[in-house]
Amino acid sequence: MSAEEKLPPQALDAEMAVLGSMLIEQDAVDRALDILKPENFYKSAHQKVFSAICALAARGQAVDTITVTEELKRNGTLSEIGGESYLSELIGKVSTAAHIEHYAQIVYDTALVRELIRVSTSTVESCYTQSDDPGELIDKAQEKLFALSQKQDIKGFVSSKDLSGEVMQMIEKLIIDKNPIKGVPTGFTEFDLKTGGLRKSDLIILAARPSQGKTAMALNIAYHAAVTCKIPVAIFSLEMGRHSIYQRMVCTAAQAELYLVNTGMFKKERWRDLAREIHKLGEASLYIDDSPALSITDIRVRSRRLANDLKKQGKELGLVIIDYMQLIRSSKKVENRQQEVSEISRMLKELARTLNVPVMALSQLNRRTEDKNRTDNRPQLSDLRESGSIEQDADVVALIHREGYYKRDDESLQNKATLIIAKQRNGPVGDIDLNWYSKYTLFANPSNETASEQESYNANQAVPS
Repeated sequence: MSAEEKLPPQALDAEMAVLGSMLIEQDAVDRALDILKPENFYKSAHQKVFSAICALAARGQAVDTITVTEELKRNGTLSEIGGESYLSELIGKVSTAAHIEHYAQIVYDTALVRELIRVSTSTVESCYTQSDDPGELIDKAQEKLFALSQKQDIKGFVSSKDLSGEVMQMIEKLIIDKNPIKGVPTGFTEFDLKTGGLRKSDLIILAARPSQGKTAMALNIAYHAAVTCKIPVAIFSLEMGRHSIYQRMVCTAAQAELYLVNTGMFKKERWRDLAREIHKLGEASLYIDDSPALSITDIRVRSRRLANDLKKQGKELGLVIIDYMQLIRSSKKVENRQQEVSEISRMLKELARTLNVPVMALSQLNRRTEDKNRTDNRPQLSDLRESGSIEQDADVVALIHREGYYKRDDESLQNKATLIIAKQRNGPVGDIDLNWYSKYTLFANPSNETASEQESYNANQAVPS
């Protein structure tokens, strides 16, 4: 028998038991309504009876065979369900309403399986029409399946009594741990203490003008997360090749000058340092995709695939980094670049939420920071290219500023940098002082940081649960 000829999964006895329970006991009505909707029933007659019960309950009226019969007469569907005799048959299906949640769960689970068949069939039909790009077809299919998986958890009210115990345990754990860093640590002490690290489901925008070091900072963060904290990290590099990225990370960690390594002029005694860092990176859960001209759909599909692969290994994807946002292609035809960026920004936020991981997207700032008529070169939120949608969707926006870039004659500023938290949805904004070592492409905590601050921070850099 072909798939088209097969009857969809159904649980007619359980459907009858649910309706019969609702007809014999008023309390069963509320218990069933908390789990089911009319469309969860397979048989059309059962949908109509359940809808009639829903209408009575919404008006605060009693539910029994008499009231349901009158409601079905009123909307003209009594004959369609088999008349009053069928309602009597429903009541005869059960002797008690004690097990209604069990019957309702069977009906709900069977409806989910039918929905899975519908989604899968729709995907197959879309593949045959070939009206969309293959990558977009995969993305849509994954999105529908994920939405369906979310329906498996039936959520309702939680009593204060149950919550009190859960919250007490949470607070006790916080007191014992004394750990302000709940997300992925970046390695920058003050930033992590102000933000709690890069938190799950957050979209973080790291922005700067060219040559200010946004890629360097992102790679510093990736190394710290993957190597120091043992957290799986994915990097999408739309600008640099994978070998260049890897080599930069190795040189930065070994504090070897990239130029000398690239030209083969570095001192031989430094080879051991480079080899040590290559080995450490090789042991880390770091994944680099350097495919050029990726669309936002490509990024979403590949991120989900990596997350699933890691899950099979007993690991959890901890951070996604994208370098950089303005190089991402939209999967849809749009009228202008601003609409395209809006779509990309929204889908990056959705990716962070659906995968429950922080997504850090690098972004360019416009040229206004370099305007000669501007007295202050410090970047602002409004300096983000196509800033409206990015600013709205982002949970955290951090801007890199190096005053020494604009005042190159001032030696005292050349190793100084400021990381400006311009937006934080759930925390404070403000400036964070950092040191910058250009020959190593390295950002570091300021040297005047006290030993106690650093010791306390280091103690809190456990892998986030």
